[in-house]
Amino acid sequence: MTAEATPAGAKPAEAPPTVEAVLSHFDDFFTAEYPRLVGLLTAMTGNRTVGEDLAQEAMVRAHQRWERVSRYDVPAAWVRRVAINLAHNNRARRRSEKRALARLAGERPTWEVELGRDDGRDHFWSVVRSLPRRQAAAVTLHYLEDRPVTEVANILGCAEGTAKAHLHKGRATLAKLLDVQEDAP
Repeated sequence: MTAEATPAGAKPAEAPPTVEAVLSHFDDFFTAEYPRLVGLLTAMTGNRTVGEDLAQEAMVRAHQRWERVSRYDVPAAWVRRVAINLAHNNRARRRSEKRALARLAGERPTWEVELGRDDGRDHFWSVVRSLPRRQAAAVTLHYLEDRPVTEVANILGCAEGTAKAHLHKGRATLAKLLDVQEDAP
């Protein structure tokens, strides 16, 4: 028996997966998650093209780190967290660009939420986008993707109670902004 022999009853170490197997697994992940990610980001940004671009960027980052990300309990949660951060960064950059252009033009910046088509849904999501970023993310994940609070907390990287608080505050603010009358108990 050599020093490299496996002790009795122990399983030999598995060979690392091949590059093809890892890529195939990512392909399956991409196929399942990309459309949902585009929907989430479209709701968060108000623009399908921007949503697609950000979803692609999040997936590129997942692919670059796939060896590590694939070992997470819920790789989709990691991708959504990255995507939400990208959406917030995009929003902040656009807001900064808009203010800079307004200053250059000598105009006074507006702080109003931009409304696209006003068919109700667009108005609703534009109001959601006006919420503080964590509340907007929690509301979008919970209501658009129908994710339970535990998953929302996991994706946002916070405690379940904090996710509940974000949802509660988000709903309360939405009720005020949308002038929704809540039923008395």
